[in-house]
Amino acid sequence: MMARSAFAAVVVMGTMSSAAMAASSEEEVRSALVGNTFKGGMGGGIYNSYFAEDGTYEDASGGGNYEITEDGVCYPDTDYGCYAAEIDGNQLEWFKDGESVGTGVIEEGNTLQ
Repeated sequence: MMARSAFAAVVVMGTMSSAAMAASSEEEVRSALVGNTFKGGMGGGIYNSYFAEDGTYEDASGGGNYEITEDGVCYPDTDYGCYAAEIDGNQLEWFKDGESVGTGVIEEGNTLQ
C-alpha cells in the first residue's frame, strides 16, 4: 500500500511539472519584467539583467535592445533569438525550443545600481 502511495505522489508531481512548463503570456512577461531586474543563471553562468521601459536591457556586458512578443523575450540584431518564460510569482524559468535553459528571480526595479 505504501509503494502505491509513493507511486501516486510521483505521478501527481510529474503532472504538475509538465503543467509548469507552459509559457507565460506576452502580457504576463511584460508585467513581470519591464522596469524590473532578472537575477539568475543561464547557459552555465550567473547574470543580472535590468529590463527598462524603453525596450533596452542592461547587464554586465553592457546591454542592448529587447522585445517582448508572443514568442517570449527576444533580442533583435543578435544571435540570442527568443526565450519563452514561465513566471510564478517572482520566480522565472527560461525556455528555448521547449527546453529549460535557466532559472532565477525577478527583483522589483533596477537593482543593478
